[in-house]
Amino acid sequence: MKAIGIYYRVSTGRQDFESQKHDVDRWLENLEETKKPKKILIFKDEGISGKTTNRPEFKKMLDTAYAGKIDTIVVYRLDRFSRHATTAIRLILNLDDYGVAFVSVTQPVLNLGHENPFRRTMLAAFAEIAEIERETIVARVVAGLEAAKKRGVALGAPKKLSNEREKEARVLREEGFSIREISKKMGLSVGSICTLLKSDQKKEEEE
Repeated sequence: MKAIGIYYRVSTGRQDFESQKHDVDRWLENLEETKKPKKILIFKDEGISGKTTNRPEFKKMLDTAYAGKIDTIVVYRLDRFSRHATTAIRLILNLDDYGVAFVSVTQPVLNLGHENPFRRTMLAAFAEIAEIERETIVARVVAGLEAAKKRGVALGAPKKLSNEREKEARVLREEGFSIREISKKMGLSVGSICTLLKSDQKKEEEE
């Protein structure tokens, strides 16, 4: 390790970084002299949930890593990096493509430093987990669509109104019926009627 980025995160103002910093400092102290980093960058996000990746310092750290300015990311624990395992795995795999290692100081099994002999095996396992998760999501979506079809739910973009139906809607509107009343009379959604009338209004304005 030549340059590392240490990332700390707390979700609320009642928490502090000290417990995380204590364990990270101890990890650094226990490193062999030849493995100690020459440069350390600190990134801290306070009062932000780990469920989102939209964290200022987190994004800054990733940009720094992708730019090749650090070769290892160090965290106190995986959930400080991300609360979603699949998101964490995806990011770790992406970081590896950029030659950036990952270390969780309190979870040795997740320490994917360049010196870890099982690093490639762990990354392969992570990739497999991510693929299984993707397949599971796809299967759920397909099953949901099939169930919707069986319930008679119309899928896809709504069908365009026929000329006769369009004329009927316009006539009702001209007679003073509200959009909701037209929707009920014609058995169409309020959105369809609104789209039709907006189209007519636009034509009138252009004329």
